[in-house]
Amino acid sequence: MKFIQMMDQPVEPGGLVEWSPYTDGGLAHWKADSRPTSHNHEQHLRSAFEYRLRHRREGGRESWLGLAIDFDEPLSIPAIRSTFSMWIDRHEVLRSHVVIWADRLARMTTPPGSVKLKMGKVGWYGEPGPLLDQLSGTFDRATAPLQWPAYLFATVARERSFTLLFAADHSLVDGYSLIMAQHELVSLYAASRRKVQPDLPAVGSYVDFSAYQRREADAAGSDHEAIAVWSDFLRDTGGKLPGFELGGDAEPAQVEPGHESGADEHAELTPQGSITAELLDDEQTNRFTAVCSAAGGSLFAGVMAALGAVYADLGGGPVMRCVIPRHTRGDQQWFGALGWFVATVPFRLDSSQPADFGQAIGRATEELRRVRKASSLPFLRVGQILGQEFDFPEPKFVVSFIDLRFAPGNAEADAGRARVLRSHNYSADEVYIWINRTASGLRISARFPSHGRTHNQVGRFLGAFGDFLTAIGDQSTYGKVTRE
Repeated sequence: MKFIQMMDQPVEPGGLVEWSPYTDGGLAHWKADSRPTSHNHEQHLRSAFEYRLRHRREGGRESWLGLAIDFDEPLSIPAIRSTFSMWIDRHEVLRSHVVIWADRLARMTTPPGSVKLKMGKVGWYGEPGPLLDQLSGTFDRATAPLQWPAYLFATVARERSFTLLFAADHSLVDGYSLIMAQHELVSLYAASRRKVQPDLPAVGSYVDFSAYQRREADAAGSDHEAIAVWSDFLRDTGGKLPGFELGGDAEPAQVEPGHESGADEHAELTPQGSITAELLDDEQTNRFTAVCSAAGGSLFAGVMAALGAVYADLGGGPVMRCVIPRHTRGDQQWFGALGWFVATVPFRLDSSQPADFGQAIGRATEELRRVRKASSLPFLRVGQILGQEFDFPEPKFVVSFIDLRFAPGNAEADAGRARVLRSHNYSADEVYIWINRTASGLRISARFPSHGRTHNQVGRFLGAFGDFLTAIGDQSTYGKVTRE
């Protein structure tokens, strides 16, 4: 299943319809909800509010995630309307909204059955380029986090097929949400077509999870186990989150036009560069995994060890430091729920001491085990506890790993039925790398500065990383047939 920037893969042209959620009377008839929001959501909303105050316009262009699902059958308008309505009723996060009132946050929620859908016919598109431009621009505007709804559905219909699209602000969904959502939406549509009840398990509410996580985090103090992990990491970095930096390039670091201090950071910026590719096929991935297992580690640990080895080889220094997202879906009820169930943990891999790759996997395994406890406390709460001692900007170098094979319908999705979408990003210095194990192998997606030194460095780094994985896997005897 691809995780891809919206503009990097065309949608087959056809008739575009936008499906906008609304409630009669607007938010005036929603009920006050005493459940507190998560630290992730609060940090996201306050950043968006500050952006609005500085620039007098809505943010949102950098933070939405989405989904595209292809159906090999004609579109049924009643079935798709029913699908969207049932999905909104199924996930309370789509019927809840948080607003900023002075120094506090206030949540409002509306019950199942109260959200309706307005069908807006945009027009017929004969070419993919203008269609993608329209969809991307509409999703940018429709997902601003300070508004409700901060999400939108769309369909592109053709004579014998159609594409379902969905985009939502990151405060409402994460990558796991959308991996699970593709199966949900396919199942709901099939049930609507057959006029039967969908066969889907019950799911919990992210609003409930947010309240639980908030209370737990607010009760934590400086003796929490996550604080020791983060304090150690940040002392090692001078109190700042690490960036991506390789040595040996003569070209100086560049600042994008418009990114100077005091400038409107979106005024002249171009979107970040991005790639999506298959690193290894299924057989090659199994061979690399066998090497990791023989060393007592997981595929995840092997991937991090490989990244660390390549980083050191290319002049990044003997210690690779980054931030890793970890999911917080610790209970079965959260497994299929929509929401932002993500924490961040620091990761540090020291390659200064000579070691073979098996030993490097061991070091990565131990580090992943050591820092796991940091995911039990949201990063915003970590910052509150540590106070002014450290700087807490957005992460600059992030590596994510997900094994998608657990998800229902993952093989069909990976074969091309569905793909997870992400919005543009305009950062001049962030490097994000997503590595996913799918039914077909190991896929990579990345975003990074659109030009300059970091752009060139990331290109070299990712190319060398793919070569390294292949070379290690080629040394494995997994699956080889020996002949006497």
